[in-house]
Amino acid sequence: MNDQISGRRYYFTTRDLLLMAALAALGGVSGTAINAIGDALQAALGISGSLQWAAGLHVLWLVLAVGLTGKAGAGTITGLLKGAVEFLSGNTHGVLVLLIDLVAGLLVDAAVLPFRYKDRLLPLTLAGGLATASNVFVFQLFAAAPEDVLRFIWLIAGIAFVSGVVLAGGLGYTLLRALRRAGVVKDQPVAPLGRRMYPLFLGAMALLAVGAGFYLSTALKGPPAVRIVGNVAAPYEYTATDVRFSPQTYRLQVNNMARQFTGVPLREIIAVAQPDDTVGAALVSATDGYSFFITRDEIERSDTLILAHRGAGDEMRYEIAGAENPKAWVRNVQEIRLVAQALVVVRGAVDRPFPYNPADWQMEMENGQLDLGQGTNKYQGMSLAPVLKKWQPQASATELVLMTATGQSATLSLDEAQRDVGWRLWGVNTAAGMTFAVAHDDGRVLATDVVAIEVR
Repeated sequence: MNDQISGRRYYFTTRDLLLMAALAALGGVSGTAINAIGDALQAALGISGSLQWAAGLHVLWLVLAVGLTGKAGAGTITGLLKGAVEFLSGNTHGVLVLLIDLVAGLLVDAAVLPFRYKDRLLPLTLAGGLATASNVFVFQLFAAAPEDVLRFIWLIAGIAFVSGVVLAGGLGYTLLRALRRAGVVKDQPVAPLGRRMYPLFLGAMALLAVGAGFYLSTALKGPPAVRIVGNVAAPYEYTATDVRFSPQTYRLQVNNMARQFTGVPLREIIAVAQPDDTVGAALVSATDGYSFFITRDEIERSDTLILAHRGAGDEMRYEIAGAENPKAWVRNVQEIRLVAQALVVVRGAVDRPFPYNPADWQMEMENGQLDLGQGTNKYQGMSLAPVLKKWQPQASATELVLMTATGQSATLSLDEAQRDVGWRLWGVNTAAGMTFAVAHDDGRVLATDVVAIEVR
């Protein structure tokens, strides 16, 4: 394809753009797997920040973009594209991942800028280390990390920097040399960017990153009070200064790490709202759209499931923390809605037709970002495959029929549901309570407001 039109020569050729797009796509879709590996190591070691050992793999693609094109600016563009891929594919960090990848791309470009040859070992390792360490500090602007974890921020950043040097810079340099020796990639003549254009470009991207940071710090920051609403006689707004409560300091094992929280047991906060007899669960909602389902039984029997607070005044933020259920850690909480117990009836050709209760599967659920009728939001869902295995479908069964509250139905092949773990039962938080939807991780929605599943 000709990259010269009407005598003009473009800084990024068609080849460059295709390379950056491909690397961004590979980096975006591999992010989930990399996070899973890092989480597994953190669970094994129980060390805060140990998952940063793999963080350099997130930046590897940006380093490769600069090395393969030999052009400053490639890191920033690839970072933006990679962040978009991760956001649209349901990354649990939501829109924050865009800012993380944009900042990483900017630092990759800034680090290689002083070097004439941008594909050498020194500039690439420096770029990889700085860009990888940046994610630690970007996260701290929004994550409201516990003070005992925050004390080790430089150690965590150091782990990330080393990961970036080795897995982004060193590995990237090695891959570049291997690709060139194999003849897969051939160097192209570099079209220099004007002396004024590059500073303008880098400055514009830096302003974009700063602007996005300020916007997200406001948009994702939790409110100064938490609404306690739903099926209650006395709804109210809980604040850390409420004289009816006496906050205590707790040291809990959350995500296999000892962390310190200050707050009040959730059962005491909910009791003040006077929930009625129909309440079977609490739906905890955060400012970024994330919601978490906690059963009433779990709330009432736990002394260490707490609503914790950090900061003071307008900077006060609230989070749910629990030692028994490490997934019950929801930051920037804005509402706790008490609802009736939600179940899905199961019938038909199964040997064990017990109802689907999300409380039975909380520890095995995964998060995803989908549009289930209320716009794109974060949801929790349980794969149908293990649920079906527990129901024990009969040998003659071939399909699932999903019945909705409106009397409509949808059909899914039993074989596909058992083979493809992407088909999930998602919990949907509505004003009336929790409903269920059957949809795929890739965004395909089969049925919403599901009340029964019949195996035929």
